[in-house]
Amino acid sequence: MIRILLTFLFISSSVIAASTNSDDNSSSMSAGEQVIKLYDKAYELVYYKKFDKSIKLLEKIAKRKDLGEKKADVYNLLGFSYRKHSEPNLDKALEAYRIALDTNPEHLGAHEYLGELYITLGNMKKANEMLLKLETLAGTNSMEYRKLKTAIENS
Repeated sequence: MIRILLTFLFISSSVIAASTNSDDNSSSMSAGEQVIKLYDKAYELVYYKKFDKSIKLLEKIAKRKDLGEKKADVYNLLGFSYRKHSEPNLDKALEAYRIALDTNPEHLGAHEYLGELYITLGNMKKANEMLLKLETLAGTNSMEYRKLKTAIENS
């Protein structure tokens, strides 16, 4: 009888442990971690120049209410994707960069990419304003400043 009881307890505890572990894996990821994971996937798509897919994913991510500190990054990458797409949507890119900068006025990447967008639009005055903003925020040795300066010089 004791043997049957011990076997039953062993099986029950194994089942409970297994169900607890599976629940932990599916629900242990916080909203912030989910956003980061989705953002990283979108970044990977951009890296491989799969802009159709990155735009779809980033637009989906942007609808979330729990973006927190990643909101500016999401909109910056969305603007980049709109701008670099084979059929660029510069109006949407501009709006995405503005949202990124409204969210984080010191977002270096958004200033750089917005400056590059202004170059594309032929607005060198605004591009140079973004360069000066980057100089103020991060100095002339920052990667964003150097990249935008080079883009302005080459335009």
